[in-house]
Amino acid sequence: MMLRKEGMFGWKNWNSRQGLDGLLEKKEDGERLWITGFSLTQPRGSIHTVDVETGSMSNVNDRTARAIKWPNEVASIPSQVYNASLSNATDNGGGILTSRGEELEDALLVTDGFLVPGKDKGGLYVVRNPGNDVTEWRVCLTDVRNFQDVAINGEGDWFYHRAIWMDLTGDGRQSILAARAKLPSIMNGNDQKGDITQSGKGELVWLERPMPHSFDVKTGTPLNVDGTVFDPFNAHNTPWKMRVLDEGPDVMFNVADVDPTDDTVEVIASQFFSKKVSLHSIQIGPNPKVVFRRVIDDRCGSAFSSILADLDGSKPKEFLDTTPKVVDCGSTVNTLTHGESFSHVLVTSHECSVGQDLEAIGYESDVMVGDSTKSSLNSQSKIDGGSLFAYRVPLGQGLWKTKPWKRSLIATGFKVKGQIANMINPGAPGFCYTFFPTRDTDSDNSQWSRPLIGLSGDCAESAYILRPITSSKSSPARNNDTEDFNTKYALMCEIKCRSTVGSLAIGYDNFYSEKAEQQSGYAKIYIPCYEQDKVLVFALGNGEGEDSADGW
Repeated sequence: MMLRKEGMFGWKNWNSRQGLDGLLEKKEDGERLWITGFSLTQPRGSIHTVDVETGSMSNVNDRTARAIKWPNEVASIPSQVYNASLSNATDNGGGILTSRGEELEDALLVTDGFLVPGKDKGGLYVVRNPGNDVTEWRVCLTDVRNFQDVAINGEGDWFYHRAIWMDLTGDGRQSILAARAKLPSIMNGNDQKGDITQSGKGELVWLERPMPHSFDVKTGTPLNVDGTVFDPFNAHNTPWKMRVLDEGPDVMFNVADVDPTDDTVEVIASQFFSKKVSLHSIQIGPNPKVVFRRVIDDRCGSAFSSILADLDGSKPKEFLDTTPKVVDCGSTVNTLTHGESFSHVLVTSHECSVGQDLEAIGYESDVMVGDSTKSSLNSQSKIDGGSLFAYRVPLGQGLWKTKPWKRSLIATGFKVKGQIANMINPGAPGFCYTFFPTRDTDSDNSQWSRPLIGLSGDCAESAYILRPITSSKSSPARNNDTEDFNTKYALMCEIKCRSTVGSLAIGYDNFYSEKAEQQSGYAKIYIPCYEQDKVLVFALGNGEGEDSADGW
């Protein structure tokens, strides 16, 4: 699911996004929820939208649903303004102005595909005017499709989980940076004794946004070569030109400017199939390329989610000028935005350690958080179940290239609850998020200087909220510190769903305010329950009248 300003129904991914114009109602300041859904047995996916304030729902049309068979993450599309008066973009004297995310098109960017037969031919889709019965249409940017929505010039069975808008060429064009993956057909078996993670392949790819051929000399309107009005998403200009920047990134990634003084940005990827966390420095310019790469961790297991987080809450003053900055935090919950500082990379290890029968164990949690993780830190022993790790960025000029990124274990022991629906590549936990209890966090309130952490349990069939443990030792760590106290968290609550839990969404507007009692301004947590076809909504509050020794 996806949720930002303006905020999806079909069940593993929730997201929300800022201000889409023209969606059923124009909601300049409100939240709208977008929900994607998919099925092993159905020949179509689903993309739904919910007005958070009123609870009213809608969905994309049947043609879009049949084309996008396994929708994953959904993203907004930034408006791109072409200006013929600028002189630094093309030989025709044209240039580009970008809204830097402040203005959005009435459109969605949808990543599509999965590793099961019939769903593995994915792609990147733009859906214009989603939910409008008359004007909605969609186009695939990665290949050409016939009337039966079958790729006729595809590069193989690639599927996509995450794609972001980014200017990689330095000329203002918002192109696409994406990770994609492919897997030999599971119907043919493999040579790794059933471990499909050993045979997967991933690539980091760049889809270049096309430029107008020319501009009208009187009006400045961008034009195609035949004189028609230029549109980067119409048949004249699709599919977009694609280049492979590097091998390895396959599912999720984030983008940071680890060294603001150089001309590169860094992609930090959780490689699920290769079982590692990696870094890839991309040099920005007319021909962007990877100029440096390193492995941050190759002992993490099947890495899944990967986001940037500020677990320190305050930065050491001596490093302010070179503090790593966020380009894209890697999460659909944008607690950190472009240009803000971060201290850690959070990574979930999506392992498949199947627990006991649910009834036999009374459905109790095996998850260990905080001090209880110490028994699992022995490097000589195997961690039992999936985990949440935090990697601290080494402080000091250039040390991120050469020094180890200190790994801390925040939580572990996440185990799959075995059932028929989890037969194909089960794992736990899923995505992770950081957020604060309220939208307007008081910077002087020390207990909220560090964020809460949300965790989607995926096949662990729970959602988890972790709170920071306050300590006199909690302060920004140095490279030679033996323990990183700012990664110490405790389990605040576990929400047991008895169903596969997909991507969470977190918002702050009141949900269905006419019917649901809630405290305004506090976080609302949306939890999709896949097999139950439900979305659960939980609201935080100030906790008045409850005993709490630490303020949580």
